Amino acid sequence: MNFLQKLLAVFGSAVILALAGCGNPSAMNESTASVKHIMQGEFAAEVTRCAKPVVADFYATWCGPCRQLSPMLDQLAGGYADKVKFVKINVDESPGLAQNFQVQAIPTLIFFKDGKVADRVTGLPAEADLKARLDAFSAGK
Repeated sequence: MNFLQKLLAVFGSAVILALAGCGNPSAMNESTASVKHIMQGEFAAEVTRCAKPVVADFYATWCGPCRQLSPMLDQLAGGYADKVKFVKINVDESPGLAQNFQVQAIPTLIFFKDGKVADRVTGLPAEADLKARLDAFSAGK
């Protein structure tokens, strides 16, 4: 049994997800069709003054759970494009924002409505749980 097979036997698919993001973690800093990467100077325009509700993903490129959440959030975000805006904020690039919103662990998702914090999820949520929360948030609940 080789090293990768042993890892898979012990940790299962989490190893594949963690290794998938290891090749180019800086790619996490790029905007996608569904999630826009923003910096601290863009926060007011992109989040606070946004007419739509906003989900902000606070992450770091070196964070394994963040690398797992990024593609999941990107995939889910596409289904809410007309109702919710999605942004991602690298805590290493914008530490002031992380401090302002008391982000003490990553990943942290902060849900904004009318420019104010409406909800928060810290850690890597299960996809079904995140989808349920996004459904409720996009419905205004």
